[in-house]
Amino acid sequence: MVSNAYDYYKFLCVPNRLNDILGNNAAIGAMKKFAESFAKGERVQPLLLYGPSGVGKTASAHLLAKEFKWNIAEMSASDYRDKETMEKRLLPASLSRSLFGSLNLIVIDEVDEMASKFDSGSDSSLLKLIHEAKNPIVFIAEDMWSQDIAFLRGKVNAIRFMPISQQDIAIILKNLLASLGAAAPSAVVEGIALRSKGDVRSAINDLYACVGAEQSVLEVVGIRDKKMDIFNTLDKIFMANTLSAPIRAVAASDVQNEMLMQWIDENIPRRYINPKDLASALQYLSLATHYYNIASKRQYYTYWRYMNVMMSSGVALSKSEYPNTARRYEFPQNIKRLSTTKASRKRENELSEMLQSIIHAGSDRIISNELLLIGTMIKKCASMGESAEDIAKSLEIVYKIDEKSAGSLIKHFIPLPSKDI
Repeated sequence: MVSNAYDYYKFLCVPNRLNDILGNNAAIGAMKKFAESFAKGERVQPLLLYGPSGVGKTASAHLLAKEFKWNIAEMSASDYRDKETMEKRLLPASLSRSLFGSLNLIVIDEVDEMASKFDSGSDSSLLKLIHEAKNPIVFIAEDMWSQDIAFLRGKVNAIRFMPISQQDIAIILKNLLASLGAAAPSAVVEGIALRSKGDVRSAINDLYACVGAEQSVLEVVGIRDKKMDIFNTLDKIFMANTLSAPIRAVAASDVQNEMLMQWIDENIPRRYINPKDLASALQYLSLATHYYNIASKRQYYTYWRYMNVMMSSGVALSKSEYPNTARRYEFPQNIKRLSTTKASRKRENELSEMLQSIIHAGSDRIISNELLLIGTMIKKCASMGESAEDIAKSLEIVYKIDEKSAGSLIKHFIPLPSKDI
């Protein structure tokens, strides 16, 4: 029977030694060789651990430090990406040792994601770190061939982590069940291992959801996203009562900032009933949108630090009471509307391009003003019983629109049989 909190459950899943990392023996061996060389005082290139999410890259880096009694200085994509912050946090740690002479292992996680959002000069600060460091450095990425980290090529020793085999994942899950004193049907364990596609993290999350369930639970256990899914992220925001948990949830989410803000906006009224809570949460979300727009306009992504805090902890701590969890989360209606009107908007763009050479105005203005007026004119004429031929002549007189273009416009606003055009 599992009665422990999820954090304790995850704690049981953390390996204690490098040799406990299954499925990537060659990578683990290369990491040990790197550490032994550095411990002997040899100058060796930093490591780049790369491979899919959930296969043990970050855990291996931490266990390497543990086995060699090194301290860890860490930065990931959720941290600030400006040059000044990186140099203040990482450069001193790369040059110094602890009070007892231990080395510091510099771990830069999700460097491929981090680099895509760098401020100017941030990549050069990492190259400076590599050149001047007297301590070991480990970079971690999913895609070593990403153009965002092309500046690291030739300056790191790349070590590939492979997806974990189905058999190894099944072993991990069974060992975990034994540690918990819990049980699950063998078919459930095997099914989760198969559906995980080599991702240990998603397999463990699925197992937690399925403990005590029957084999039929596999019908609702899909192939999981590699990171925290949107509903988990929303739960961490709306149910949190601390400052840090919502920020970590946003950092762990793979949902783009603009999309995540749409989700939060749609579901604030479904979670917060108290008018003061609702107003406060929407105000914080408005500030997050403001900082997002500033960052996008100026290409200065330091403002994202304020955006993240406002849309996560700001919204979370706006509540005076815990929200009603019975109501399900709703997909953002604005995105639904955009999806349902996609074909119509595409057609409007095509018509605006057609009219640009005639009206001599920008596409946005044509769509928001001229196309609206033309549509109103066409519908009004049609309601008065005018034929398509007469409407086309009116468009030619007023807008100098040729017969073919007029036909396209009439079809868009009042679809008619082709013989009438």
